[in-house]
Amino acid sequence: MLWTALYFPQLPIEILTVGLDREIALAISRSHRGRETISRCNAVAAAQGICPGLPVQAALALHAGLRVLPRSEADEASALQGLALWAYQFSPRIAFEPLTLLLETGASRRLFGGLEPLSRLLDRELDQLGHQYRRAVAPTPTAAGLLARTRPGATAQTPESLRRQINDIALAQLTRNPEVRALIDDIGLNSIGECLTLPRAELARRTGPRLILLFDRLLGSVPDPRPPWQPPDRFEQRLELPGEITHHTALAFPAQRLIITLCGYLLGRGAATQHLTWRLEHREAAATEFRQGLLKPSRDAGHMLDIFRERIERVRLPEPVVAMGLTVTGWLHFEEQTADLLRNPSDAEDGAFLERLRNRLGDARVQGLSTVPDYRPERAWRWCGPGTGQGDDTDERRHPLWLLDPPCPLGVREQRPDYGGRLELEHLPERIETGWWDGCDVARDYFVARNPAGERLWVFRDRRSGGWYLHGLFD
Repeated sequence: MLWTALYFPQLPIEILTVGLDREIALAISRSHRGRETISRCNAVAAAQGICPGLPVQAALALHAGLRVLPRSEADEASALQGLALWAYQFSPRIAFEPLTLLLETGASRRLFGGLEPLSRLLDRELDQLGHQYRRAVAPTPTAAGLLARTRPGATAQTPESLRRQINDIALAQLTRNPEVRALIDDIGLNSIGECLTLPRAELARRTGPRLILLFDRLLGSVPDPRPPWQPPDRFEQRLELPGEITHHTALAFPAQRLIITLCGYLLGRGAATQHLTWRLEHREAAATEFRQGLLKPSRDAGHMLDIFRERIERVRLPEPVVAMGLTVTGWLHFEEQTADLLRNPSDAEDGAFLERLRNRLGDARVQGLSTVPDYRPERAWRWCGPGTGQGDDTDERRHPLWLLDPPCPLGVREQRPDYGGRLELEHLPERIETGWWDGCDVARDYFVARNPAGERLWVFRDRRSGGWYLHGLFD
């Protein structure tokens, strides 16, 4: 068993900076001994001399433009749940510690080609998510979390390597129990290694069983049970944006975070989706909701983001956006496909073009045609999604694609229909007499005709009235 820990030290700051100008000095406050102090701050605030532990009033005196926000542990827990959805693609076994995500990657590292390729993939996607993090690998979840907090980048794949890694780590980094820490201080021991050198029975007598059990879980001598995490049946994530966003293009950055999380979730489920529902929240106006459609099921984050950029340009924002949400309720099983040697590469380009066109113009304005089993030409087709229709090759050769609605009445010259001159009728007529059951019955004789200008026309004679009509034009 091998655990990868991802520790997010700046998560309390990061969950509040989505959509904010990165040049703003921002700090998180906490109440300590009856006064408000700085808990964390971003790099802009640190450059002004602000640091954790500084009283809020002193921090404001150093930089009057400092923005101070209270810490929200509920929001941090929600953010970790969102990161777990993303991390589900790497491991189905996920656990949590404060500001830390624990992934059991021993069983899945072979799927990614080993520990190093997996680590590089984690680095790349976390950079796209915009999180600062520290990573470590160890045989137990407790040890992985400890190393991520104290020795970022450490890798201990065996118990012997783990003992060497944790030997000089301060005990205060392992437990916050004040009684245990006070007792260890009284004894004069500071590091984990010093505690492990003591006789086990004597250490248990002085500190009680809790510290011994913690050491056993750290080293893997006893099981370290963690509450199992189960992914939800539907994907639903929301980002609150303290900075109001007024321009469509600025929404792409928070949308990217949501899409990357969604794609990780879909990868973990072995699924893909065609329909994304976006919700843009405003302070006063009702929320703006819109759907983003895909021609084919996908879990490609880059492709989804490109389609989002096309789709968001058509959305009218009544007010600045203060929060953003993404919901996906349905998905399909996804099967990886290899490239076909004989496949026309332009097919993929045409599909991508249609997808961008639909999201830019709207689904109702980009449609395909499909045939319907009805002999009446005006009822022999229907609208459908691009690329989903079924055609009839014989009808395409016999009937024109361009029909007039309604058919145009024609004059008669020398007992022949007239359209730009007397028409010459080709071949025998095609008789269509049907529709008596639905009240729209027809009785027509259709002809392919040619006028003096050389145009090929599709005309018919109504067998009841005797009148001639132009119904279609051939290419």
